Amino acid sequence: MPSHFPNAVRRWPQHANQRDYVMAEHINEIQDEIAGISATLGVMPTEYLDANGKTVSYTTVDSRLDIIQREQERLKYYQDGLLDAAKTGWNLPVCSLRSSGTSIPQTVNQSNPNHPVDDWHPVRFDKPVIDPLNMARNPTFSLVCPQTGWWIISCRTMMWVPGRGPKTQSTDHIMDTRLNIPGVSSDAGTDGDSAPLGTYGYHRNNPSYAGPWYQGEKLAVEIRHMGNKPVTNAPVTDPIGPQTVFTWIGLTYIRALPKDMTTRPDWDADPLTP
Repeated sequence: MPSHFPNAVRRWPQHANQRDYVMAEHINEIQDEIAGISATLGVMPTEYLDANGKTVSYTTVDSRLDIIQREQERLKYYQDGLLDAAKTGWNLPVCSLRSSGTSIPQTVNQSNPNHPVDDWHPVRFDKPVIDPLNMARNPTFSLVCPQTGWWIISCRTMMWVPGRGPKTQSTDHIMDTRLNIPGVSSDAGTDGDSAPLGTYGYHRNNPSYAGPWYQGEKLAVEIRHMGNKPVTNAPVTDPIGPQTVFTWIGLTYIRALPKDMTTRPDWDADPLTP
């Protein structure tokens, strides 16, 4: 007879010595159930052959099932994370902003180490393109993170290469851009280029950042530009003057952070930040 298992669990009668006769059919029923259980488990149920052809063994079927269950739970955690944006109503991309033009003063390229110049100037965002969370509802020099998570931030800055004046001593012009998260990393993303003064064309910088960004942290896109000729001390008679920078930035919220990363860990801070 076919076994009840795995479609059902057979109920067995209780037998007593010197009262019940144990018939051959009783033994056959037990054997049928044992055969059914064996067929369901299969041969060597404590082992499986992985994708590389290696046999992985477990001590019991129970231990193998436990590991499978844990892997399923972990997979679900990552699946939920990937769907986090949709579940919380966040639409991608989160934010796309432009700067219609920010005047950036000239930075002095000094040669005297006793007079260092770290002259970075933020751009002003005044034209939101996609801004459902009002990150730049009003013109602003810094953006505030609205939601803790893993973010991808892409930026493009452009500046006309300035001309060379009669008193300009430099031959080339340098433009640098950085993504500054104050107190975390002043150089979360950096880019820069140079061109001969008077070149007809643009400087183009494209810094980017991918990583954790915590609610309330600020971010600024900062610029500095200078001639290539170092001078001993400021002020300098190498007039290039202020230049206008045009900027675009896109901020994409990817997913929530792991549950234990509620605050920025010490190892994530910029080692060069005081």
